[in-house]
Amino acid sequence: MSANDEQEALDAQFRLDSIADVEALFERRAKATKAADAGFKAARDIAYGERKSETLNLFPAAGDAPAPVQIFIHGGFWSTLAARDFSFVAAGFVPSGAAVAIIDYPLIPDVRLGHIVESCLKAVGFVHRHGAAHGIDPERIFVSGNSAGGHLVAEIMDRTRLADAGLPADVIKGGTAISGLYDLAPVAASFRNDLLAFTDDDVATLSPLRRRPHIGSPLIAAVGADETRVFIDQTAHFAEQCRDDGTNVEQFVVPDTNHITVVLDAFANPDAPLNRAVRRQMGLG
Repeated sequence: MSANDEQEALDAQFRLDSIADVEALFERRAKATKAADAGFKAARDIAYGERKSETLNLFPAAGDAPAPVQIFIHGGFWSTLAARDFSFVAAGFVPSGAAVAIIDYPLIPDVRLGHIVESCLKAVGFVHRHGAAHGIDPERIFVSGNSAGGHLVAEIMDRTRLADAGLPADVIKGGTAISGLYDLAPVAASFRNDLLAFTDDDVATLSPLRRRPHIGSPLIAAVGADETRVFIDQTAHFAEQCRDDGTNVEQFVVPDTNHITVVLDAFANPDAPLNRAVRRQMGLG
């Protein structure tokens, strides 16, 4: 295989155009979000930090307060999409008695990846300190995210990072990392790095598979069975590493789902095994 062929093969791992009917899936995701926006109450654009992009959309729990909260971090290769695109996540948890906070964060190229991690930690801190005013139990904070958000879940569940941010090391009671990238080296070698501009230092210090974060709370690691090999392999390796380090890990390779539908049809679907596992982690039926 030539160098050009090898580069193309690597780049293909990080493209979504291999997904059949991808535009139709984007449209279905948008319809699900529109339905959630119409069907659930929400407080929008709550500032959790100083940056304009450091806001969250909060969907209060349907049941009694104080309620557990699921903080969801969207994907988009750290550079696209927004909280408003993922309102449909509320449908998977609000009816079961959980609040859902979907966060925005500053995007590359306006910031570096380390700044995004800091923003996500700020969001957790805000919910911990101020969530009670919104009907949230600050002792029952859970986090989740897909793709870039899956990577960010791994970063902010690190108890060392939490302590450094002035938060209780156990403030996050459990997490769900979906289709994350836990070794950034392949991303840095791909066409994605034309925008992301990951440095060798970024790869070394912000790759959970290289840095071995201290994740003490239960973790669900999930990926779609129809995703590209890099997402499947990295999810398996990250789950194994966490398990070896003593973390309680549940692992899901979700049949018949891809990089988009694993969130839309599994994580956010209350009838799906992945969603049920997340609700069990939260102590919900």
